[in-house]
Amino acid sequence: MRFETLQAASGGLRGPERRVIAVLRAGVAGGTALEALKQDLGEALGAGRAAACLAGFAGMRDIIRRHGWHVPVVLPEDAQGWSEDELSLARFVLAASEQQRDVALAEASFLVSPMGLLPLLEAGMQAGLPLLCEECRARLALQGPMGRA
Repeated sequence: MRFETLQAASGGLRGPERRVIAVLRAGVAGGTALEALKQDLGEALGAGRAAACLAGFAGMRDIIRRHGWHVPVVLPEDAQGWSEDELSLARFVLAASEQQRDVALAEASFLVSPMGLLPLLEAGMQAGLPLLCEECRARLALQGPMGRA
């Protein structure tokens, strides 16, 4: 039996990492949680980026099903912490999106067999790039029209 540790509910994660975990949890919950997430992503990213992001997550899910070492532990939406698998996936998506290929491949090696490494990297980039756009937009909104905080 595997034991998952929970991290403290506050701190340490960037916006895109928190969003990755929210998408994972909504995907597992399905139903209204998934519909609410799709609507929220559409409003935050625009329809095209939201669709690309969700397609990336669907690709990751399929690759992990085929090539994964185990089924990732994804906690319920209202959980107060994160599982190690959720944190690993969040780190992976962020590294893949930020073109930190070596870091992303190292994370991916704990998620999937070698056959799934490069396809997972591509899907992770597709899922994460729109989330980085959301983070950049939020940062620019805080700076104001003249680029000052």
